[in-house]
Amino acid sequence: MFTVNTKISYDDYLKKVFGDELEAFLHHGELSDFIRVNTLRATLKNVEEVLSQYGFKTQRVSGVPDALRLLYAPYDPTLTLHHFAGWFVKQSLSSQLPVRFMDLHPGQTVIDLCAAPGSKTTQIATAMHNTGRLYANDLAGKRMTPLAARLDGCLVSHAVLYNKAAERLTQILPPIFDRVLADVPCTGLGNFASLDEHRTRYERAKNPLAQNELQYRIALTGCKLLKKGGRLVYSTCSLDPNEDERVVNEIVSRLPFRMVEMPDIDGISWRHGLTAFDGDAFSPELAKARRVTPWENDTQGFFVAVLEKIDDLPMRFEHVDPQTPKTTILTADDPTVAPILENIEHYYGIPASIFEDYHFVMASRGIHCIDAHWDGIENGYHRAGLCLAKKRGGIWRLSHAMIQNLGRYITKNRMELSYEQMAELCATGYTSVKQTPESPYPVMAYGELGCLGSTYDMQDGHIHWKRPTDFHCIPCLKKNVEQNSPLR
Repeated sequence: MFTVNTKISYDDYLKKVFGDELEAFLHHGELSDFIRVNTLRATLKNVEEVLSQYGFKTQRVSGVPDALRLLYAPYDPTLTLHHFAGWFVKQSLSSQLPVRFMDLHPGQTVIDLCAAPGSKTTQIATAMHNTGRLYANDLAGKRMTPLAARLDGCLVSHAVLYNKAAERLTQILPPIFDRVLADVPCTGLGNFASLDEHRTRYERAKNPLAQNELQYRIALTGCKLLKKGGRLVYSTCSLDPNEDERVVNEIVSRLPFRMVEMPDIDGISWRHGLTAFDGDAFSPELAKARRVTPWENDTQGFFVAVLEKIDDLPMRFEHVDPQTPKTTILTADDPTVAPILENIEHYYGIPASIFEDYHFVMASRGIHCIDAHWDGIENGYHRAGLCLAKKRGGIWRLSHAMIQNLGRYITKNRMELSYEQMAELCATGYTSVKQTPESPYPVMAYGELGCLGSTYDMQDGHIHWKRPTDFHCIPCLKKNVEQNSPLR
């Protein structure tokens, strides 16, 4: 499959990959940072306006309507309260492209095989309008916490997280998926900034093509999990054809898949996929893949291919439903769930009827809510849905994410903070309030952002926020922005 060639020097390797354009790759200009607007929480115009008030200068990207280029950034945009409230995600422009070709719709069953750190996963969730079944998997255990945090920050309530080698997912998951994203681990040879790190890895590797074999195995897993008629998007942030066209060619030449033509995007300079490299010819279908080069675009290099499953797999590749035992999903009227919802209504004022369209999963430290499309979850998962609440004494304390999601319904224990109070809270973790909290965990609310999270009643008119401090905040905007719109 992947021939192990005699290892050549790194400089010769770069010449082979880039040819006459090596100098263009090595000396292209500095690339911009970008953000992607979470359109379930805000509009492009909303984010433009608030970033301007934070001191940022932005520019729209003509062909990508939810992206903004940062022309000037006085500090990292993730240090703003609006980022904490899930209004936007910091994400390179080329990284935003693969999900745009997945043809996503609400209610589908989708898996992101290599999900961490979660930028594409949250983009998938937004395109699905937070309804359906979204599986997010990653092998690295240390990346599960930031992945979960990223999903929570964007209020993703229909995702189940797995912490497994992607190739082993066929042991627990059936072939039920409408869409698969295989944004596989790669060398990153599309980003000049990581070139030194790439050189070190290459020179230490005994077999530089070993990575390509892993990429193929992950892509093959996606092929097995897909339904007939489903689509797999394969992508890397590398411009090495060994990681890109060569891997995809193995799929289309051996399995019943066809390449899908991708439309042009205004403002993006596409290149067609290669149909030959290093003396090897690939299927002419590979021309339907797309390459993004950093010297022709203001973003890092990327490769994207869309494949559609047109028939069942040959017997030796066929994936049979493993019939994995499933975790029970509960409804709002379940005897275990109903008292919890009553407790939440008592302390927060949220009517229990709000939760009728959710399903629930009991976790070791609390209760999670999940989209009603889930009727059971294959065992072996890391986390299911969005944390609703954790029990603290006799109180079910709402999570920050659910406070943001359901803030418009919170009528009790709600502290409306002024700009001065919010600024003090961000800077020190403490502020004084005139109201008397109705529970030990008062909810802070701030202007157009509505309810942001839970604090601690420190008595004597003070509250404490156990979050990293130094978030930047701005005076409340006098805009007619719907506060705290729910996930649905």
